[in-house]
Amino acid sequence: MKKLVLSVAGALLVLTATPMIGRAAAPSTSMQQQSKPQSKTFSGTIMKNGDNYMLNDTANKTSYMLDDVEKASKYEGKKVKVTGIVDMASNTIHVETIQEAA
Repeated sequence: MKKLVLSVAGALLVLTATPMIGRAAAPSTSMQQQSKPQSKTFSGTIMKNGDNYMLNDTANKTSYMLDDVEKASKYEGKKVKVTGIVDMASNTIHVETIQEAA
């Protein structure tokens, strides 16, 4: 009986230690797309906050810091559409483009 238990335990150990053949080493494309942030468009009014600028989105009751002071300063007090990637940890939009809203 001991030999049978040891044989089964040994076989299980070998099976679990053997790498799976045919398994992809790199993450699948769908996993890579999920981890890469996507650009989004946000609407609101650009407001000055100290040395920084914010996008005040009254429709969603949200404000975002804008990381491009030079682009944002041209639209202070105006309704705009900002395209960029949001850093949720700092609530900052990494600005790609800013356009005045119609």
